[in-house]
Amino acid sequence: KTRKEWLTRSSDGGSGAYSVRSEESRRHSDATGASEAAVALALQWFVNHQLPDGSWSFDHTLAPSCQGKCGNPGNLREARNGATAMALLPFLGAGQTHQKGKYKQNVRAGLYYLISNMKMSKQGGSLHEGGGTMYSHGLASIALCEAYGMTQDRALLQPAQAVVNYICYAQDPVGGGWRYQPRQAGDTSVVGWQLMALKSAHMSYLQVPPEVIKKAFLFLDSVQAESGATYGYTGPGAGQATTCIGLLCRMYLGWNKENPALQRGVEHVSNWKVSTNGNMYYNDYATQVARHWEG
Repeated sequence: KTRKEWLTRSSDGGSGAYSVRSEESRRHSDATGASEAAVALALQWFVNHQLPDGSWSFDHTLAPSCQGKCGNPGNLREARNGATAMALLPFLGAGQTHQKGKYKQNVRAGLYYLISNMKMSKQGGSLHEGGGTMYSHGLASIALCEAYGMTQDRALLQPAQAVVNYICYAQDPVGGGWRYQPRQAGDTSVVGWQLMALKSAHMSYLQVPPEVIKKAFLFLDSVQAESGATYGYTGPGAGQATTCIGLLCRMYLGWNKENPALQRGVEHVSNWKVSTNGNMYYNDYATQVARHWEG
């Protein structure tokens, strides 16, 4: 694929790209009764921890219905945008939107919270916040772009494009990456979330300037090792989590199974064991690499 074709997308409009999330599609997928039941329980947990203003918090003790029941309730209160986005994404992934589904009221309230808390400027719409920095903005951007892409609701078009515009503004103009603060020299971790958001934007037929993608290639080149088979954090390396992020980004940007570096990278990942010591960041990205490779 060329850089102009940096992501595949449906030919029938943004919503078609997300058709795999529909109930009909899941009935014809490999989903099992047990996996669907697990998803249902998880979504109900999120419902039980949604705050009255429609948001979620990483400090679960703030949820009125929790009442101290969570064994590990968390304590980060200054990242409500990020927490709200992370809670919305499982609903969207299960095909639940603000227009359709059992939880449409919950999704609508969460989206309204994000839009209401967006700081508008000539650079775009910012959901950057003290506790979550550009992580929160990237996560919230994914949620807004996917909600728009799944529904084509015109009311979401302007907010979704605004958060994408802010990502483009916040990119390091020299190195092409993203980090905690806008235009700061990048790190692979933050870059992964921004590129996921840009992928969601592209799949939803929002505007993503080609020069932003070109610069993102430059950043990935700067942190790769083994000619692109492994990736570091702010420089060349081979960390497990950062390698998985780098490989996933490469697949988003057009690398396919014929690419030798991607082949070697996936082989590295296949030889690494699932983390049982709490490194969920690695587990999450390794799962996505495997899913995209097999898909």
